[in-house]
Amino acid sequence: MKKSTVAAETDDARDASLRVSKRVRDSLKAAAAVMGRPLYDVTNEAISDYLSGLKLGDPLAAIRRAGRARK
Repeated sequence: MKKSTVAAETDDARDASLRVSKRVRDSLKAAAAVMGRPLYDVTNEAISDYLSGLKLGDPLAAIRRAGRARK
C-alpha cells in the first residue's frame, strides 16, 4: 500500500513539472511570435538570462586555496 502512495506522489510531482514546462514553453512561443523572432533565439536568451541571475560560487576556488596552502 505504501508503494502505491509513493508512486502516486511521484506521478503528481511529475505532472506538476510537466504543467510548468508546458506553461513556460507556451510563454516562450508567445514571446517569440510577438517579437517576430525565432523560437530558439528567444529560448536561448531566456536560458542565458536565467543562468546569469544564479548566484553560483566558484567551484575551483577551494582547489586553488588548497594548492596555495601546500606551497
